[in-house]
Amino acid sequence: MFTAKNDTVERQNEYVRRLDEQGFDYGLVVGEAFVRGMRDIGYKHTGTALDEEIDNAIEAGAQNIHVTFGYSKNGSESKPEMIAIIDDGHGMSPGMLRAAVTWGGGHRINSRELFGRYGFGLPSSSVSQGRRFEVFSRLTDTEWHSVAIDLDEIQAGNFYKENGRIAVPRAKEVKLPKWIENEIVSQYGKAGLSHGTVVLISKLDNLKWKTTKNLTRELTEHFGLTYRNWLRRVNIFVNGIKVEPVDPLFLDSTARFYEENELRADPLPETDIEVKDKDSREVMGHVKVRYSYLPPGFQNVDGKVGGSRNARFDIMKENNGILVLRAGRQIDVVTSKCPWITFVNYDRNWKVEVDFDPALDEEFSITTSKQQIVLSDRMWTLLEQAGVKRAVESLRKRFQDELPIVKEKQEQPTEDQPRTSEEVMATAEKYKTRKPEPSPEQKEEGQKQFDRKVKERAKQTGKTEAEAERELEAEVTSQPYKLSFENIPGGTFYRVEPIASQVHLIINQAHPFFTSVYAGPESTPRLRAGLELLLFVMAECELDASVERQLFYDSERREWSQRFSTALRLLEQKDPASDAASARAEQVEAETNTVAVA
Repeated sequence: MFTAKNDTVERQNEYVRRLDEQGFDYGLVVGEAFVRGMRDIGYKHTGTALDEEIDNAIEAGAQNIHVTFGYSKNGSESKPEMIAIIDDGHGMSPGMLRAAVTWGGGHRINSRELFGRYGFGLPSSSVSQGRRFEVFSRLTDTEWHSVAIDLDEIQAGNFYKENGRIAVPRAKEVKLPKWIENEIVSQYGKAGLSHGTVVLISKLDNLKWKTTKNLTRELTEHFGLTYRNWLRRVNIFVNGIKVEPVDPLFLDSTARFYEENELRADPLPETDIEVKDKDSREVMGHVKVRYSYLPPGFQNVDGKVGGSRNARFDIMKENNGILVLRAGRQIDVVTSKCPWITFVNYDRNWKVEVDFDPALDEEFSITTSKQQIVLSDRMWTLLEQAGVKRAVESLRKRFQDELPIVKEKQEQPTEDQPRTSEEVMATAEKYKTRKPEPSPEQKEEGQKQFDRKVKERAKQTGKTEAEAERELEAEVTSQPYKLSFENIPGGTFYRVEPIASQVHLIINQAHPFFTSVYAGPESTPRLRAGLELLLFVMAECELDASVERQLFYDSERREWSQRFSTALRLLEQKDPASDAASARAEQVEAETNTVAVA
């Protein structure tokens, strides 16, 4: 929760008094070299840099935060020359304002309450985007004061100095720039802001996105994802557009991209982990874990595998890993050094989110720029003990099992359209040089299966057995070869049954043959048709054999299936199909796929 305003201001005053007592001279450490080095602290992009300003505003109790753009008098409004972050938080005293623009100058040093901890965020993020920044702030019943840092002035030797050292000048009373005043009136009303802070970054030379349009779009989405859990309490605006939450687990029905198609994310039960001190065994903090499963086709416009991507795709792609949050604010997506899994493209369709209390920072090794997380070995162990590893393995296997089934179902012809392999087998009938006459036992078995299918169809459709018999007889006559599927864990990879004169081939979707070969990542419609023909020929040879040999085939097929399953699993370990499929999927996305923009 927010720190009470009066308490926070008093903490600011106490911090400034302590600096004065220590004789702090407000020096910028080693001047120009240090500041220019901090420009390369390593923010991933403009959004992650501006996160620091959003963090500060939230900690200051802001209810409304505006990221707005400024332009030169004669310049186009298509490319900003300034960025201002305006908030209605409690503001800062002139003394605190002077300290706040120094590196390490913050009254939240080593705080374990919300976001701030090191006191580097404001100056580091500002100089990472532009060569000049100015901070304006006011407390209730005071005037606006400001302090500015200009790298060009430092380099030219014209910056403020004390005792021969480059230093931060004292805060001075000022009027806000006119365009910022107009923006405040536009967003907060004629009365303006009685308290708050404005961070103005200018001389922009390191923006990730250069145009107003792109900045607005990218920052809106980035803030929506990073602060998704805070947007219920804080309003963030970019260029006047209110930021909406973006849930990368797609479980929040109020968030963007929830209804891109009819498919919905499937949650697993959440996990709450108590983390205790290794020595005292007292509870240090909590780690909360959320899970979601995104079914095949979730990222496609029509909900079918393949085809055009919808707006969910980029969110899934950029958040493919263990999502790590600190106090509800997303910090990092951990993709390396996870002891359980090597992430590939196909892992986009399941999500695991880990949200930890700031008191557990040492277990998560958060970096100064709050962009990277390195979990301790102990934390990985605690997560595994809490069932996270088991959940990850389950989610991954579920998608790998479901994807080929969904693909196969989508590609199945309609009921009145035979499969290519069925047509080819029927055509090949005339080229047979040997057409054995079925034995009485074979005819009896075929009729037995036919009668069973008639009863099943009558029960399922509500038709009479006579009607069902006429329908099935017509199908058997017109379709001498038929392929269908079943799901029998532990069963043979295929089996055959005669239905009168029809050869009915059944492929087991639960066997690794189906998931790894027939409908696996390497599969194509032509390959599947070829495999179907091979199995049809084997199946027909079984039916043409004597009863004794049929029993032999049945026994051998069980042995083949068991050995085949073992061999395919070993092949998967040696050369994982998902890795190859992942690489191809990436290439296809880059070359051919279109993305639907919301």
